[in-house]
Amino acid sequence: MKESNMSRADFVTSIFLIAFGIAALIMSAQMPSYAARGASPYSAPGLVPGFLGAIIAACGVVLFIRSTVKKGYKLGLNGRSVREFFSSVETRRLFITILLSVVYAIVLIGRITYSVATGIYILVFVLVFEYRFKEPIVKQWKTLAFAVALAVLGAAVVTAVFQYLFLVDLPG
Repeated sequence: MKESNMSRADFVTSIFLIAFGIAALIMSAQMPSYAARGASPYSAPGLVPGFLGAIIAACGVVLFIRSTVKKGYKLGLNGRSVREFFSSVETRRLFITILLSVVYAIVLIGRITYSVATGIYILVFVLVFEYRFKEPIVKQWKTLAFAVALAVLGAAVVTAVFQYLFLVDLPG
């Protein structure tokens, strides 16, 4: 991205960060508290997401102010700039990431065990972004091996952290 476009990108990003941070903060405040069961208030499941949401929103406010000072609110939208945005490689990668994440959250989670769904998500994600479809599969055995290893290890670690460290009942 060109340096001249950074203040506009920062302006738009700041709005998303502020909205996301506030939403995370509100949803974490609505999570159940185990204080009635005699648990420590520091064991509430919404504590870390709420803290992170507040930090994200605060960083979004700082970015908003910084981009506004640099006149990032002048987006300069026209047909050409919108076409360039939607035809860029970065935008395509963003939409692929969103699509994979939605399929993971809506299709996989709840239909198969959490660890298998997470492993499939990681495997597909790595293959989509690292596999070179124009080259023969034999030449890419390292990429395939890395994707499988990362999927197995990543799914195991994420599942263990959520199950045993955060004490989350995982779906499936």
